[in-house]
Amino acid sequence: MIRVVHLFDVKRGVSEEAFIEWLDAKLDVASRQFGCVDRKTWALLDGFAGSYASPRQVKDRPRYVNEAYYRDMDGPNEFREWLTKTPEGREIHDHWFNSIENHTVLRYVEGWAKAGTDE
Repeated sequence: MIRVVHLFDVKRGVSEEAFIEWLDAKLDVASRQFGCVDRKTWALLDGFAGSYASPRQVKDRPRYVNEAYYRDMDGPNEFREWLTKTPEGREIHDHWFNSIENHTVLRYVEGWAKAGTDE
């Protein structure tokens, strides 16, 4: 299973509730065309850096996490291509990225998998 994670903040002046509802609805429908099996957005409640024995307050971390799960790398690659190369995808992409800041995208594979190796 491939996990695609977007970390971001909603820009000042953008309604967070309306934007997150829009994002979840648009990305859920669009990404399922490319094999996404589940997608949701989470809001940061709290956290710390360091160990449990010596926690330090979290600072400057994105508030939102949007997660998507795909069975293989073809899905997220095709979805990214669709977002940037088609009129419908580009419209979603532009609204999405014009509404957020402090964005990072990460792609994970289950920890036991040997991603990118020939072993």
